[in-house]
Amino acid sequence: MKLSLLPFIFLLSFGCYAQQITINEELTKIYFTFIDQDVEGELSGFKFTGAIDLNTIATAIFSGSVTTESLDTHNWLRSRHLRSKKYFAAKEHPRLYFKSKTITKTTAGFRVSGELTIKGITQNCIWNFTIQENNLSGTTSINTHDYNIKVYDEKARNEVSIKMILPYTK
Repeated sequence: MKLSLLPFIFLLSFGCYAQQITINEELTKIYFTFIDQDVEGELSGFKFTGAIDLNTIATAIFSGSVTTESLDTHNWLRSRHLRSKKYFAAKEHPRLYFKSKTITKTTAGFRVSGELTIKGITQNCIWNFTIQENNLSGTTSINTHDYNIKVYDEKARNEVSIKMILPYTK
C-alpha cells in the first residue's frame, strides 16, 4: 500500500514547485512606435494560447493573437487609415498572430524566437523578455514592409518597435 502512494505523493510535490503562470489577457498592453515619424499607438484584444512555466522556460510555448481592428494611434483618422485595406487590412485579416519556435535564457531574461503573421504573411521575429514583478515585458522590432505594409516607399522608413507587457499570476 505504501509503495502505491509514492507516485501520487511525487506528483503532488512536483506541482508545488512548478511555476506555471496564467497570463491576464485583459491587462496585457501592446505598444508600438513607427520610428521614422515617432508615431505611437497600441493594440488590444489580446488572446494568449500558449503555456508558460517559469522553471522550464525553454519548453514554454508563447503564442497568441491580437485584433487588427484595435490598432489605435490616438488619432482617429490615422488609425482608420492604417486599418484600411491599403495597410493592415483589418477586415480581411482580423488578427495578428505569433507562435514561438525556440526560447533561450539570456542574462536579462529570455529570448523568444518565432513566427509573426500579419496580413497572412509570416516572418521570423525575435522577442527579448525580462521578468519584472508579475509582468513579462517583451520588446521586438519589425519592418512593416516585410508584411506588405508600405507606409513609406523606402523600406528603412517602415521600422516599428513593439513593447508587450504580459501581467501574470502564478
